[in-house]
Amino acid sequence: MDWFAGLNVLSLESRRSEEMETLIRKYGGAPQVAPSMREMKLDLTGPLAQFERDLLAGDIHTVACLTGVGTRMFLKELTARDPSHLDALQAVPFVSRGSKPAQALKTFGLSSTQVAKPSTWHEVTEHLLATLTRGQHAVILEYGEAIPGAMLRELGYAGIRVTSVPVYRCAFPQDPAPLARAVRDVVLGGPDILLLSSGTQILHFLKYAEKLGLLEEARAGLNRLVVVSIGPACSEAAADLGLRIDLEANPHKMGILVRVAAEHGPGILAQRLGRVG
Repeated sequence: MDWFAGLNVLSLESRRSEEMETLIRKYGGAPQVAPSMREMKLDLTGPLAQFERDLLAGDIHTVACLTGVGTRMFLKELTARDPSHLDALQAVPFVSRGSKPAQALKTFGLSSTQVAKPSTWHEVTEHLLATLTRGQHAVILEYGEAIPGAMLRELGYAGIRVTSVPVYRCAFPQDPAPLARAVRDVVLGGPDILLLSSGTQILHFLKYAEKLGLLEEARAGLNRLVVVSIGPACSEAAADLGLRIDLEANPHKMGILVRVAAEHGPGILAQRLGRVG
């Protein structure tokens, strides 16, 4: 099998950019990896103090953990303030949006219930609605972007009190030159396939295109690409931004993302260009 067969493959991966480039080359692609974001840690002093007060008062009925990174950051800072908080947390139900936050909790000796797949905010909301009653209090550890307004509304309608804790935000990379180059290349028709491993990646791509005054041209360029998503949460975020997803990795891992794109992407691209019937 020729896999990518030399096609130009764009990835917006940041934290694992070198690994992504290696995988694309392994499957015969010409990689262009443009880091699209950096994780910007926020000051947790105020939220941690409020969490401590609620924890000691027995007024936390569930903690929802949306990412492994955010969960680990939060617990590290919480236990640095007072290691005995871990004992109190043993009595608090935790819910995880997937395996990574569950693994992060496990490193602190805490267990959790993982929501059903595809593990989007919808499943987290359904779990909270099914397990909490009116007046109870859920703490949600945010990640990257703010909690969807629809999620807050659904929980609010049910009378569930929600405290969102923004552990970190995603900012533009310190060196935006590769991202700017990627935007211009998409406008000019350079890449053939786009790999997405988070919804924030495409959000930042479009925001930077707007900053360059190229938003409409970038959207038109994206429509020509074969777009491959790492999983349902990523696909949903991309769809909310008006992007068509052609393929989705299952299981939702980086290596599978690249393999699926290499196996099926060239055929989809050929059909789109009218090279096959």
